[in-house]
Amino acid sequence: MSSVDILADIEKHADKILQVCSYHRRDFDLVVIRSRPHEMHPVQASLQSAFQTLPTADLRILDCLPTELLLLILQKLDIRSYFNFRKVNRQARIISTSLWEYNLVSRHGLEGLRGLLRAELGPYFTINHLYRTLITDKCSTCGAFGGHLFLFTAERCCFDCLLSSTNYRVLSRFTFTRFARLYQNRFHHLSRQMLRTVPGIYSMLEKRARRPGHLIFAEKATQTLLDIGVIGDDAVRKLGSCGDQEELRFMSATAYPYYSLEDAKLEPGVSCKGCQIQHGLLYNTFIDRDRVFSTRGFLSHFSQCIGAQDLWIASERGTQPINEPQIIRSCGYFNELGPDGLPA
Repeated sequence: MSSVDILADIEKHADKILQVCSYHRRDFDLVVIRSRPHEMHPVQASLQSAFQTLPTADLRILDCLPTELLLLILQKLDIRSYFNFRKVNRQARIISTSLWEYNLVSRHGLEGLRGLLRAELGPYFTINHLYRTLITDKCSTCGAFGGHLFLFTAERCCFDCLLSSTNYRVLSRFTFTRFARLYQNRFHHLSRQMLRTVPGIYSMLEKRARRPGHLIFAEKATQTLLDIGVIGDDAVRKLGSCGDQEELRFMSATAYPYYSLEDAKLEPGVSCKGCQIQHGLLYNTFIDRDRVFSTRGFLSHFSQCIGAQDLWIASERGTQPINEPQIIRSCGYFNELGPDGLPA
């Protein structure tokens, strides 16, 4: 295909190109903190709506405030306090549900909201933190499309950086304590750099990884203890040389789609079928195969990717079915899924 034909097809058949040549890597979502659908459905409606019956009690002194000012105050509340306010009475439920940022996060970023609360990090972030991350598509480390939320910072990250960047290095509390020679009474300094782990798979091999009770955000925790004089340079060197494990990184992140305000569309991210097929045939690097794109990013990639263009041609511009390898049909490497669509 000539470059002119490619650009013309992108302009005319963008949706079809995405359907034929891209797919969502479901295994990237399942290997991190993930809620099972049967756990989410009962609470989803209540999070996104107020009671149908009218309130019978007011908010006392808070009723003196204009609604706009009260909503501004709610934006400053940490997530746990926000939900405590929602439970005060029906009037509180109505007001808290009406906040635009909360509505968007509870509808499209529920995994992040639930992940922070389950990890006991809710007191350190606000709804606005999650909202700003939801409407930002780029990884905070490398600038590529990021499909995950790193819970320690509530920032967006891509799967590659989550696995490899020192910005997301985490250690078990036992390991950190041993190398830092930290006593139990010093842990109150690290409350913001420590999360409680939750059940999950956390392994691309479909075998449950060993899960410690708590994780420490290594970089921030080390700097915090150094600043207040609890540890010295020797402990810093030992902590810096201590290797971490990818399954621990998986335990500190969750899938977090991007919401485009411009298009009012949710994007979980897509990968290239052409790169996956080429990897199987040519044994090229994992980099292109494992990249995740936004919609626009993928169409730009399509204009340069011979493998994706070959698929488009083979499908006769989306009019004919094409034979795809099992990994694409399975949307990744998880094969044995339970009845709720998560690893058994």
